[in-house]
Parts: sequence; structure tokens; C-alpha cells
Amino acid sequence: MINWLMQQSILLSLVCALILLCHKPLLKQLGAHHMYSLWLAIPFMIFGSLVLQFLPNLLAESKVASFEYYRVLASLAVKDNDSLVSTPLLVSLWAVGIAVMAILLLIQHSYLKRILRSSKPFKQEENHGVLGKQLLPSLFTKTLPIMQSPNISSPMLTGVLTPKIIVPADFHKLSSSQQESVVAHELYHHERGDIITNLLAYTLLAIFWFNPLSWLAYRRFRDDQELACDAQITSAMNTHDKIAYSHALLAYSQHAQMGMLHTHYGNKNILKERIMQMKKQHGKSTLALIGMTLSLGLASLVLNQQVQAGDHQASLNESAKMHAKGIHPLTRVEPKYPIAAVKANQNGYVQLKFDISKSGRVSNITVIKSSPTGIFDKSAVEALTQWVYNESKQGAKGSQVQLDYVIDEPTANLERIKVTAH
Repeated sequence: MINWLMQQSILLSLVCALILLCHKPLLKQLGAHHMYSLWLAIPFMIFGSLVLQFLPNLLAESKVASFEYYRVLASLAVKDNDSLVSTPLLVSLWAVGIAVMAILLLIQHSYLKRILRSSKPFKQEENHGVLGKQLLPSLFTKTLPIMQSPNISSPMLTGVLTPKIIVPADFHKLSSSQQESVVAHELYHHERGDIITNLLAYTLLAIFWFNPLSWLAYRRFRDDQELACDAQITSAMNTHDKIAYSHALLAYSQHAQMGMLHTHYGNKNILKERIMQMKKQHGKSTLALIGMTLSLGLASLVLNQQVQAGDHQASLNESAKMHAKGIHPLTRVEPKYPIAAVKANQNGYVQLKFDISKSGRVSNITVIKSSPTGIFDKSAVEALTQWVYNESKQGAKGSQVQLDYVIDEPTANLERIKVTAH
């Protein structure tokens, strides 16, 4: 699992860095709608990789494992082996981070429930028209419930099963056209399913919370969400209406409230950018959106598979049979190269026999053969005890693995001939 996380984190960093660094020219060339949809390539890449990584193992029948080789390089284990962070510790730290992210989500859910309890239905003035129907009559057949709360400072859309629009106490101070445009903005968030999309984005952020670029990408994704919404609402406006809409943005821009369970209409961080984007025409083509997103997603997925193939090339030939039969290590703990062996420039190997339970745990480890005798046995057994395989219906008995301890890996282009005793 840790190996998969690291691989995906590297690829995630590459894709996010590319989009963030090229954001300004991309936004100029693609427009707000296409730019926002481009972010869908990231979940496409991650979940596509997840399916390709684990689905074959879940579908395969579990049988007795074949003999497998695993190479241990001294270069991967520094002399002070005790200073290395163990895989269980890394998994624990990662799980703690996810738990913290989940707690933050629960705290915001509780906060929104308190806001809703203190809210009352918004009452329109008589001279105000029907909200949300003048600007986009083709999109909305009815208006969502509009609540008014004294505990918020910017309009928002919230709720997955029972969505509602919540407006602040001073919402009545806006003109009729401003009210209509603000509500239409939140209605378009609902029409596009942005609450669900935000939860998906937050889930990915929780998984890769340790990656700083994922936080920057999440922030930019949410900002692009607002830009795309503005582009939709202002596309049919004249100059006067756009100015009025800009004033509404300005009125609520001092209180940015980014949350996972609601939209954030007032965002002072990109106020200037939002106003400037209103002067531009933003094209919107469903086929172009799908094609562009799939193209980037497929390119990322292909790169993903190439990286994974490169990482496993060293042991692919030896373990191909084992993987084909459904037994696949999900977590391998790198054995510690004994300090005495490193100092003595000593190579060796250990052949081990073990059982794999239905849950994928390793047990009944015995040393079949080792060379030099007793030098690497303890290190090999300690590491193998922590290996975790995929779950299976029957488990496996008598699985075998050979751990090769090598001080220096031979040059890649050097011809290698295996010599055995007959």
C-alpha cells in the first residue's frame, strides 16, 4: 500500500505541478469551463490506477504460491539501519492524517447543522421577481429552498440529499438583479453537482494529505469551480448586469469560507481574477470537455503504468507465475542489511518457506537454506513476518521466497550467466 501511495503521489505531483504552472495560459486558451473540467483527469488517473492495480488480484483464484525471488540491496539499507522508519509506522502516520481529515469533515458538518437550525425561510420583497428564472430559464424548473441565517457572511449551497441555498442576514440589501444572479450562481453549483465533486476532491486530498502540491491543487480546483460558475451565469448578461454582479461579489468577498460541504460564493483571494474573467467569452463544448479530460487522464494513467512497470521490472520474471495464480504481496517490508555483512562486503541469500492465511498474513516461517549460514537468517525472517498478501478464499500453504542480499547491483548492460552445481 505504501509503495502504491508513493507512486501515485509522485504522479499526482507531476500532474498538479503541470496544471498549476501552466494555469494562466491554459485558462486563457481553454476558458473557465474547460479549465475546471481538466481537474477531472486527476481522479480518473488515481481510481483507474487503483482498479488496474488491485482488481486482477481480487478476481484471481487463490492457489499455492510459486517460488519467488526478492533482491535486497545494501545500498537501500544505510549502515545505521535502526534509524530507518518502518513501514508499520508510516502506515500509522498516514492513517492518523486521514483520521484528522475525517474529523475536520465532521466538525464542518456539525457547523452547517447549527447554521441550518438557526435559519429561516428567506422572504422576498414584493418588487423582487422570481429568483433564478430570469437569467437561466432553460436550466432550472424550480428554485431550491432559500434559507436566511444571521450566522453566515456569504451565500452558500449546502446539502447532498436535501440541498439548500443559505443567504446572509443582509441579503435583502442587494438589488433584485443581484439577488437573482447570486441565487442563479448557487443553483448552477447544484445543477452541476459541485457538492459531490467537492467531496470527491476532499477524499483524494485526505488520501494524499502528506503531499503539499495536493493542497495547492485543491485550492486552485475550488477557485476554478467558482470561475466556471461565474462564466455560466454572466454569459447572458449585459455590461450593466455584469457590473451589478461584480458589486455583489465585492460585497461578500471579505469573508471567504471554503468548506468541503458547501460552496463559497465570497472569495476575496480571487476577486480580481473573477471580475477580469467576466470580460471574456468562455466556450463550452461537452465533447471537448470529455475529450480533453480523458486525454490527460489516459496520458497520466499510461505514465502511471510505465512507472509501476519500471519499479517491478527487476522481479517481474521471477514472480510472474506467483502473481498469475492470485498471490500478490500488498506490503513488502525491506529487510535490514546486517551491519557486519555490509562492513565485510558480504553477499548472500536466504530461502524461506511460509504459509499465507486467508487474510493475507504470513505465518509458520522456516529457513530452507541460507548462505552464508546464519548471517542473514534473522533479518529475513523479521522482514517476512511483516509482509502482507492479498486476501484469498483458501490462503496458501508452503509458499517459498528467496531473499538475495547484494552489496552492489550489477551493471544493467553487463551480461549475466547463472552457474549451478549439478
